[in-house]
Amino acid sequence: MAKEKIRDLATFYELPLKQRKAIMLMFPGNLTQEKIIADLQVASSTFYNWKTHEQFRKAQQEYNHYMLIDLTPEAIVTMRKLLHAKSEMVRFNAAKDILDRSMTVSTLEDAQQRKANADAAMAEAKLADMQDNKDDQMDALTNMMLKLAKNVPKDDQNDD
Repeated sequence: MAKEKIRDLATFYELPLKQRKAIMLMFPGNLTQEKIIADLQVASSTFYNWKTHEQFRKAQQEYNHYMLIDLTPEAIVTMRKLLHAKSEMVRFNAAKDILDRSMTVSTLEDAQQRKANADAAMAEAKLADMQDNKDDQMDALTNMMLKLAKNVPKDDQNDD
């Protein structure tokens, strides 16, 4: 488990401790940047500078993704419970959210499959086109050689 976490958060663990702490404090979204800067005891320019670096942003994405994956099972259980809530609006919104998310995954998988099929069809069409061009070129070359052969004088005609 620990090895998987380290692998999933490789860029995150490459950062210095204060930068990792900044990312962890930023995740919930309930702290102001000023509060995070005060907690870290760094200059505001340092904090804003960290946020502009690609490695910091990548580490933040890794951390957010990891944390959201960790929360997904709990969120699903909560949504399932909301399907039985007293409020019709809460039940409706829970059902709609679940359906929207499941269709998004299904639609994405379908789109990926359609793209793969289209790419394969295009490759086959290009191959067929190349074969047709090769055949056309061979026909043109054969016709040219026949015309040339007709125009070449025979050996006995050169004796004049």
